[in-house]
Amino acid sequence: MSGSSAGRSGYDADVLVVGAGPVGLMAAHELVRHGVSVHVVEKESERSPLSKALVIHARTLEMLDFAGLADEFVARGYPAPGIAVGLRCSGKPLPVNLQGLDTRYPFMLVLPQRQTEQILLERLEGRGVRIEEGTELLAVEQSEDEVLATVATGERRRTIRARYLLGCDGSHSAVRRLAGLGFDGEQLQSLVLIGDVKADTEFVRSRITNYTSPRGFVSVLPFLGEYVRVFAIDFARQDFRRDDALSLEELQDTVDAIAPRPIRLKDPRWLTRYVAHSRQVATTRVGRIFLAGDSAHAHSPAAGQGMNTGMQDAVNLSWKLAMVLHGQAPQALLDTYDEERRPIHESVRHGTDLMFRAFALRNPLLQLLRNAAARCLIPRSPVQRRLSATISGIAFGYRHTRPDDAGKHARGVLRVGDRVPDADLWAPDRPSLRLHELLRATGYTLLVVASADRLGADRERIRAFLRTARETYGEAVRPYVVLDEGVVDPVELGAPVLIDVKGRLARGFGVSHGAVVLVRPDGHLAAIEHGGIEPARMTGALALWLRPRSDEVLADRG
Repeated sequence: MSGSSAGRSGYDADVLVVGAGPVGLMAAHELVRHGVSVHVVEKESERSPLSKALVIHARTLEMLDFAGLADEFVARGYPAPGIAVGLRCSGKPLPVNLQGLDTRYPFMLVLPQRQTEQILLERLEGRGVRIEEGTELLAVEQSEDEVLATVATGERRRTIRARYLLGCDGSHSAVRRLAGLGFDGEQLQSLVLIGDVKADTEFVRSRITNYTSPRGFVSVLPFLGEYVRVFAIDFARQDFRRDDALSLEELQDTVDAIAPRPIRLKDPRWLTRYVAHSRQVATTRVGRIFLAGDSAHAHSPAAGQGMNTGMQDAVNLSWKLAMVLHGQAPQALLDTYDEERRPIHESVRHGTDLMFRAFALRNPLLQLLRNAAARCLIPRSPVQRRLSATISGIAFGYRHTRPDDAGKHARGVLRVGDRVPDADLWAPDRPSLRLHELLRATGYTLLVVASADRLGADRERIRAFLRTARETYGEAVRPYVVLDEGVVDPVELGAPVLIDVKGRLARGFGVSHGAVVLVRPDGHLAAIEHGGIEPARMTGALALWLRPRSDEVLADRG
């Protein structure tokens, strides 16, 4: 058994994680960080030296920031400022810039997947988690209160007993098959050539650069060092099978035919042909079995969304499992995983497939129309903002799963389900503090917003509200009072006091004196009440997210 602590009585672990790629490792890390015991099994005995995924987007980096990991990731990779689309008839490539994103990470972090895995493995080892490699899942049974998984390590078979099972075992998922789920969709038609090679070229080794021509499409993604990843769709090389060997000479010929400038390739360390799929499960949950990452969704590699979407799946589910297991949230909270993530999977799948098909157009007239549309639209500021927010993941939220309350809020103001932007705060002991840093502690972050010039009249109401929140929800909620200015002794209010030094928190949330905001552990807005410093006003809003400590059942017992 591996994990932060022993599983509940009679169980090998609270959660069995199947698959130890980036998604499974991220899930294990988040579960353990939230106080849940895990057991991780991986079918392969050795980790691949190749890196299928290369890009970590801003929203994933924000979630790594919540976990206290982002700085280490950024230190090992390099920040690409965006992508560039080169059209044979347009001269200089058209840039899509990410620098204007409202995030601490306005870039695409280029980092090979094997390094992503290595960082997570090191952190898990530090938390006492051991990955059981060379162990295959053979069968799964579940009841109302447990999952029994039969696994094999070599000739040895045994049963692992857990509260829940999370399948992160890739597009050929055994968990998905054993759960009886299909993988509906299609195979995309174009054969893709992929090579990790050294490249001698004149272009700046910074952004991901894409080139199109009547012959096809080439994308060049520089690594740190001399190597680049080349993706190519060559219409002249579509009569091959996926398992046919790819030579450096073939890839060089393709690049020469499509790229407008010389790019000399040499010293390949990986050459392959690839066929993308566009598939998705009908549900990510069957009882106590959940799916995340490629086991639940598959799409084209356009814009590097696969690993990022999967790691975000892991974060979404992990804190919810932890709060249910700790008796801090109702069972209904687990239903929100599928409700929230599956529409995101569909949106990402649709967007990446559309991008892939646009680059794979063969019809000369359609190519001309594509190029004309790109030249006209990509430079426009609204299009830049939309593209950068979508590619980075910043645009995705869960407003679609909440009742439509658009009439209650001004346009542009945060609503329940939205991603919470970062904000600079100040405290006497932390003169440099960010809102996102508060999310590194477990549980929800409860913010009571107050104006210094009105604090005196409402001081007792705020104290009473915070006392009720602590008594009702205990450690599941970490309360703070956020003032617009001034210095107040926390003892006077019964909670840490923070100053919204730039006013950005108040503007971003669209709140003023008396508002109460509940932020989820994954940085999305759980609840907001304007003038809500009365316990009764928050009770209904918090019912989905929190279970009062007075409830008889204090932990998940089926």
